[in-house]
Amino acid sequence: MNGTAPLRPKRRWLTLFRFLTGRLRGQTQGTFPPLTPELLPPTRGRVEILRDARGIPHIYAGNEEDLYGVLGYLMAADRFTLMDVLRHLGAGRLTELIGNPRFPTSNPMFPARSLVDVDAFVRPLDFEAASERDYEAAPARARAVLEAFAAGVSAALAAMEGCYPVDHLPFGPVHPWRPADALLVARTCAFCVALAPLDIELAVDAIRGAVGDEVAKRLFPEAPWHEAPQCVRGPVPEPEPPLHFDGVGSNNWVVAGSRSVSGKPIFANDPHVPFFPLPTFWYHAHLECPEYRIQGGLLPGCPVFPYGHNGFLAWGVTTAYRDAWDLFRVHRLPDNPSRYRTAGGTESIRKHRERHTVRFGTDVWLEWESCPHGILYPGWKHHDGVDLALRYAPSDAGAFFHGFLRLAEARTVEQHCAALEEINTGPFDFNHLYAHVDGTIAWEPYGQLPRRGRSGLFVRDAHDPAADWKGFLSFAANPKIIDPPHGFLATANSFTDAEQNAAISSPTHAEPPYRQRRIEAFLASQERHSVESFFALQSDITSPYGLPLRDAICAALAPRYAHHDGIRGAAYRALLEWNGVNETTAVAPSILGWLQRDLAELCFLPLLGPSAGPHFLRTRRAIPRLHRLLADPDDPIRADVERAAGQTIAELVCRAFERTVTRLEQAYGPDPYQWTWGRVHRLRLALWPGELPWIGHWFRALDDGFPGDLYSVSPSVSFPVGNTLRSFVGATSRFVCDLARPEEAYFAHSSGPSGNPNSRYFASCTPDWRRFEYFKSALWQPHEIPDPVEHVIVEPR
Repeated sequence: MNGTAPLRPKRRWLTLFRFLTGRLRGQTQGTFPPLTPELLPPTRGRVEILRDARGIPHIYAGNEEDLYGVLGYLMAADRFTLMDVLRHLGAGRLTELIGNPRFPTSNPMFPARSLVDVDAFVRPLDFEAASERDYEAAPARARAVLEAFAAGVSAALAAMEGCYPVDHLPFGPVHPWRPADALLVARTCAFCVALAPLDIELAVDAIRGAVGDEVAKRLFPEAPWHEAPQCVRGPVPEPEPPLHFDGVGSNNWVVAGSRSVSGKPIFANDPHVPFFPLPTFWYHAHLECPEYRIQGGLLPGCPVFPYGHNGFLAWGVTTAYRDAWDLFRVHRLPDNPSRYRTAGGTESIRKHRERHTVRFGTDVWLEWESCPHGILYPGWKHHDGVDLALRYAPSDAGAFFHGFLRLAEARTVEQHCAALEEINTGPFDFNHLYAHVDGTIAWEPYGQLPRRGRSGLFVRDAHDPAADWKGFLSFAANPKIIDPPHGFLATANSFTDAEQNAAISSPTHAEPPYRQRRIEAFLASQERHSVESFFALQSDITSPYGLPLRDAICAALAPRYAHHDGIRGAAYRALLEWNGVNETTAVAPSILGWLQRDLAELCFLPLLGPSAGPHFLRTRRAIPRLHRLLADPDDPIRADVERAAGQTIAELVCRAFERTVTRLEQAYGPDPYQWTWGRVHRLRLALWPGELPWIGHWFRALDDGFPGDLYSVSPSVSFPVGNTLRSFVGATSRFVCDLARPEEAYFAHSSGPSGNPNSRYFASCTPDWRRFEYFKSALWQPHEIPDPVEHVIVEPR
């Protein structure tokens, strides 16, 4: 952002006036700024643009650069605020845009941290400068497309004439979009997903330091303990990143033609990303130029298609939770603290100091150190006081972007895989599934995998030879499955193939296999599948662990509450009556949703202590570990928990039940059958001003009860807001493609493509998505598009 002159200053009062007058007219606006040839970026050839009734853009251009120039204009018009926040986050410059608010401990993303803390963590990772370098080194085709896209974004910003999106109103100045910003946004998105495995590594180490390896092994029995270094204990608490994005997962699956009604592969993907803020994360677009036709979901601010179809192939992704981080103990030389021990001798440590702008505040100085083993953040020390260095896998975002251009035009499996090899060098680690019209189905994950001597789950000495990275696996050596004999593949952020996944991460890094197993069981249960059976699976809200969990909890509650006539007895009976489906009309999910949280605190905080305990509870391992503890009476961690808590597991369950019932009674009244999941578990689809009192409803597309839970196939990752559980992450988009008709696909999105609350495209997809209904969209020619709302033809100029 530095080094570029701002666009026209914000006309805040005019923006506010236009917004308020627009509210009076209702959601009638089309694209703003308007789709007129005079405002769009100059083109070398003819471009035709249509928007259908849902706002999906269909763009037809005579060359690739014109195609992406118009796409940049539309994307900025629809969602510039999200794009701008992402580039500032990745640059470590959020305080320049927003200021320096401090968040409460209850905030799930920035607990008890300020935005200076966030910038101080991100800035040393050097994403902004790396993206500039990658842009300069990218192939000429990629640079040309990035330049055209940036010109389109900046043209839209100029056309706004200072009336920028209303949700950008309180933020800082708007700057033109640079070609490298698209690569920076890709890095930002990948980084946010990659934080979950880092949280796991820090939690494992915090627990080792707090309670020792014997308890840690019982808490994480699946971890590769045979590769663990000696445990280090001491009084220094484990460091934590200032931001958390845990719970971001996805599903994808594919069946071969031998298992489909149509005789061709059928593919499905439903990426799970934050619901908040709107608009929905993935930007649905249909693009055509002489090289290719493609439709699917684009990253906001980075025009690549992680999921989509092109008439020959359909593909999609889930997070692989690659182990892309390592933590190293840095032993400085006693007589020279600017050098440290390594396996090959010694290396130097560099100091960094950078002035940092804070909007509405005094500038601050960011300081850190760096060495070949990573970044040494101030205060990041191991339990015995030894410095910690954090290393993150490098990437080439320019090659990644060029690979996606090749992916768009791929017509054969070989061309598709050649594109994946280039994408593999980029910042994301994704479980990539694909299907081809010739019948091929495959799992080929991408994301560079470090070659390590031992597991990267554990903190190691920088001078340990087993700690060094010895390059990366080639894409050809990455795990893969092609045309499995059983005729289907699925990934859900867990282990797709236990033997091969060891190259990606440890079982501790990955999600528990609840969704993976349920999807695979469903695919195996039917001889032939159809798009309708795939729709049914994407709408599955059954809890795969729910009934065993219910039974274990009720067994503990029965002696005290089975014959209770009051509220607690009725709540107990509501649990017993549950069928395992997390419907909004069910009562048991409300009780279990809170009880699991309360019980996890009662079990793990006394065991792990005031530092490691909360750290563990914030990870995605805590609740599944609780499930295992409850389901298995022989689980050895039970004795540790009971000893630390001074109560039996049954007594702890009863305490958690009492807490839960009291909370629900106070919030929803004395009749447990009124404590329905739809009242307790809420989804608010909104821009960030949707959280404001009095006027928040102006910025919302939906505020309603929501089905599903943490590990149902249609999931909801929620966090407490008062006495409700607010759904934060879920399947914001759904995609199904039957390769018998490879030019067609079915979609559902949690909102329309626009972030303008006064636009007809703001909530245009929300009602159907909420009902688990789909719309068909295809690689249509302009005259075939049903219900076009806007139609513009741009001639060369």
